[in-house]
Amino acid sequence: MLSTHRKSSRQGAPVQLAEEVRSLREQLARTQRRATVGTMAAMVAHEFNNILTPMSNYARLAADGDEEMRDKAIRHTLEGSARAAEICRALLDITKNECQTPQRVSLLDLLDETISAMGRDFSKDGIRLVRKIPARLKVTTKPSELKQVLLNLLLNARVAVMEKGGDKNISISAEQSGDAIVLRVADTGAGIAPEIKKHIFEPFFTTHDKNGSGLGLAVCKQIIKSMKGRLTVRSQVGKGTVFTVSLPVKTAAAKSRRISHKQPIARSA
Repeated sequence: MLSTHRKSSRQGAPVQLAEEVRSLREQLARTQRRATVGTMAAMVAHEFNNILTPMSNYARLAADGDEEMRDKAIRHTLEGSARAAEICRALLDITKNECQTPQRVSLLDLLDETISAMGRDFSKDGIRLVRKIPARLKVTTKPSELKQVLLNLLLNARVAVMEKGGDKNISISAEQSGDAIVLRVADTGAGIAPEIKKHIFEPFFTTHDKNGSGLGLAVCKQIIKSMKGRLTVRSQVGKGTVFTVSLPVKTAAAKSRRISHKQPIARSA
């Protein structure tokens, strides 16, 4: 009887360990998601100031102005509050996703919502953002998880082009290639040195000593792996970097459903 109990305990140990690993990885993903929102805080605060300052100025003018000025103030207030609400909704959508189920969604809509969550127009920083995603292109995924990946890749691209200076270009393209959807985020930043590139998907590796957690790209790779996809990088020092996400058209949904219940999963600059 005792030997049977020990045998069943040994058999149960790998299952328990796998469940603990899965739970820890989910916690890591949640932590990284919130850290990303923290990274965006200054950018969002700046944008909110840009929204609130003209609203306040128009309100003061309306208080002493005529009916036409009051109408103008109301119109600008409505526009500003709608923009602020859009930013808040997009941020909340990224942080709340614990129980999302896979959905069939437009990749272009997903990108637009991710950019809204960033809160700041790229052009205000002299960045040319180019989108090449067909409106009809759809993917089955947990929307906020893919948004988390897009958000990290866009934030990294933004930092890269801002640090390099000169022409600041970021492009996001996507296409269906056979049984896969291929998404690329490319920038004209300084590029990544080979000795750094081989470590960028490792947890806690970061080149930003004070502001980086080193979790962004590691978690992104894990999210894409849980969808049975691949995240790869190609970079040339002085020229720029391209991150490529490949997702299977048919199997992403089934894999994503299973991973949230049972299976252990595996591992920003």
